[in-house]
Amino acid sequence: MSKTFRKIMYAAALLALIWIGWQVAQRLVILLPSRQVGATPMDFGVPFTEEWLDAPAGGGTRAGRAHVWWLPSANPAAPAVLYLHGNESTLSTDIDLILSLRQAGFAVMAVDYRGYGQGSLRLPSETSVYTDAQLAWSRFLQLTPRASRRLLYGHSMGSAIAIDLAGQAPRLDGLVVDGAFTSAADVGRAMTANWLPLSVLLRQKFQSKDKIAALQMPQLFIHCTADEVIPVALGQRLYSLSTAAKQQLLIEGGNHDHCYRAAPERWRQALRRMGGLE
Repeated sequence: MSKTFRKIMYAAALLALIWIGWQVAQRLVILLPSRQVGATPMDFGVPFTEEWLDAPAGGGTRAGRAHVWWLPSANPAAPAVLYLHGNESTLSTDIDLILSLRQAGFAVMAVDYRGYGQGSLRLPSETSVYTDAQLAWSRFLQLTPRASRRLLYGHSMGSAIAIDLAGQAPRLDGLVVDGAFTSAADVGRAMTANWLPLSVLLRQKFQSKDKIAALQMPQLFIHCTADEVIPVALGQRLYSLSTAAKQQLLIEGGNHDHCYRAAPERWRQALRRMGGLE
């Protein structure tokens, strides 16, 4: 083997390693898996059950199990909502929002995807979180045969998961997105520099702006004006792309993780209207 050929092989191997590292880094940075486990609904006196859903391999993520909480309503005909959290979050970190949905009059299912909370220890991908949400929706339908309405509520990255799921979820009556964005590349550019070619470089795209116009169920867009993670302008741009019957709940101040706390009564009323409770 000539020295020139060896150099070419070494260079190719180095480039391959850099490429693989970049793909892994994207998934770690964009999806930010979290293993935080803590309080459960029972700690607040709220009955619930939990299940693990078998999920297949895909998108570079190994097969494993997603973890769901189910907080039923005493009224089988109550509206029901599937809650999809964002990156660096788990069921336990978002328990206050989950309980707030329950207190607003909804039966609630919430899911930890593979890589999060008590889901299987895996490196998640855009494909895997979409798959886990689809599995959760299938189980959600089984548990809500008499629900008056069925909603999706996605927060942050969960908004992109909800928008993807809404395009294929049967018996869906409404979509709620909280702290939503147009695409992962747009968020990245807002945090760094507009000239970066992130649309080309990123494999984990979460391209909600290409999906929202096709969705025709009623929609509610929630955003805090002081959101420090997702600029409110990205949420407003996504709202402008929607062609469905829609409402926008812009809350002054607040923050990304707990926007609903900045105006709890307005948030509650908007959700109850979506659920047919007001």
